[in-house]
Amino acid sequence: MKNILEAKNLNMSYKNNQKIILKDVNLKFEEGDYVAIMGESGSGKSTMLACLAGILKPESGEVIWQDKDLYKLNDLQLSKLHRNTISYVPQSNVFLKEYSILENLLFPYMETGKIEEKHEKKAVELLEALKIKEMRDRFSYELSGGELKRASIARALIMDPEVIVFDEPTTGLDNKTGEIILSFLSYYAQKGNLVIIASHDQKVMDYSNRVYTFVRENGGISRLIEGQIKAKSNQ
Repeated sequence: MKNILEAKNLNMSYKNNQKIILKDVNLKFEEGDYVAIMGESGSGKSTMLACLAGILKPESGEVIWQDKDLYKLNDLQLSKLHRNTISYVPQSNVFLKEYSILENLLFPYMETGKIEEKHEKKAVELLEALKIKEMRDRFSYELSGGELKRASIARALIMDPEVIVFDEPTTGLDNKTGEIILSFLSYYAQKGNLVIIASHDQKVMDYSNRVYTFVRENGGISRLIEGQIKAKSNQ
């Protein structure tokens, strides 16, 4: 398997008090990896994810995608990368309130050209696979937390990205809904894509082939430790 995303010597600190969040972080991810980044709240998980996704520029270091540093791309190149290749799902609600769930899923096609029948079919198939097909014509404020999380996955995968970066996908959800989400993401990784999840939910590790954990040391600095490495599921 080839490396498809790499972090080199990432460093990040809070601007207001210079507290270090990330210190000399180095990571390599392969196609088909299902990666869990674990740690307690405030340990740096969300910051790490945002840096890896090309959302938050580190103070120093590089995030390499296909031999290119994400943070040396221009705005147009980075926008295209986010639309087609690296999909980032934050903890917050990313849906446009004035559009239905289905329309939100189809929004990337609105930006790039006309919506075709095949696009709508694909969106409905994603919603069905995540067991929320009946929510297609509802608005985001009408969905439960679990339904909204699943709809977020569908929206993130509508353009078939090679990488999906998901911040706390199971927070506040019941076990059944959490398992639906984690197993679906596992299936997506088995197709040869890269899935990176930040979480403090221990169940995430059961699905992951690679686990990293942020551990606080003296001075409050978090160190990233590589732990569990398992063989990937059969493609």
